[in-house]
Amino acid sequence: MHLRPKIKFQLFLVLGITLFWITSGAFMAFYKCVNYIPGKDEFEFIVPNQLSFSAFLLINIIGPAVGGFIGGSILVFKLSDQLRGKSYWNYMLVNFLFFLGFILILNTLVPYIFYYRDEIAAADEPLKTAIDLLLLSPYAIRNVITWLIIAWFTIQGLKIYEKYAPTTIIAMLLGRFHRPHEVDRIFMFLDLSYSTSIAEKLGHIRFFSLLKDFFGDMTDPILNSQGEIYQYVGDEIVISWASRKSVIEGLQPIKCFYRIEKSIQERRDYYLQNYDLVPVFKAAIHKGPVVVGEMGAIKREIVYSGDILNTTSRLMEQCSVFNQKLIISNEILEGIPIERRKDYCLKHLGELALRGKSSKCHLYGVNQLTN
Repeated sequence: MHLRPKIKFQLFLVLGITLFWITSGAFMAFYKCVNYIPGKDEFEFIVPNQLSFSAFLLINIIGPAVGGFIGGSILVFKLSDQLRGKSYWNYMLVNFLFFLGFILILNTLVPYIFYYRDEIAAADEPLKTAIDLLLLSPYAIRNVITWLIIAWFTIQGLKIYEKYAPTTIIAMLLGRFHRPHEVDRIFMFLDLSYSTSIAEKLGHIRFFSLLKDFFGDMTDPILNSQGEIYQYVGDEIVISWASRKSVIEGLQPIKCFYRIEKSIQERRDYYLQNYDLVPVFKAAIHKGPVVVGEMGAIKREIVYSGDILNTTSRLMEQCSVFNQKLIISNEILEGIPIERRKDYCLKHLGELALRGKSSKCHLYGVNQLTN
């Protein structure tokens, strides 16, 4: 079964959350077994509820595994998308209430099933005993508070994870950006057209809201095209891909542009209602070697540097000159098999002289053919 890149990205997040919760549950199992004995002035390893440690560890993993998978799925597939446009405190409040309810259910069911079922059933007042043991006991309260802290780290980790692509985070953890090195990348520079006049019409606050909606509506098309958001520069967004054969031959950067266009058109009524306009944009795609590494001492960033970035920016400027929505370079075109070009009209626009170089870059306008 073929999964869209966005779904793979989300499943990767759910898997990460689940593993984090399982690890936290295992750590808590060890922690609960370490007890300080004041009379002996030493620590002893005592497994609660007269269980073997393996059984106790398994019980403490089952709940987090179920909770991490179900809770993580709801958080990633539902809450994150629905709350993306909300304020930070709204986002945090909804997530807090969701995890509070979810954790209370798990911390009630798991102890009841594995620890207190017989004791509650044999009590004179089963309901009161259940509330005392499962909700009001120091053990239960400590458990809920601990898992709320873990949930908070989960939410914050998710926000950090969304800032970088999965491959970027893994590379950072492995130290691959510690020293600068050369890589081959594809870049798309995409710019909102008529931004100056739009900003004057809407004012700074509404124009910022427009950009936020505009860039937000690109998220799914970019993920579904295997792209990574490199940076936002004013009314411009820079998208990047690894120069893999499958990416170029699959026309993912070009498809990304038209998926973004489709996404904006599907929200046409929203933009007209809120801003009295529908965003129009232009873009350029180019590829080549760049140097990548961490930059800065305080606010460290992953930075790409090279002539390719400057050239791509200049290619985008030619969109206005040649009245084109999308321009690609000959480096991109050469990687696309002849048979894969049939869905697009490719028009040679001329050459662009590159600063400080004798070679020139050939420009091609791209238009999607309608069936």
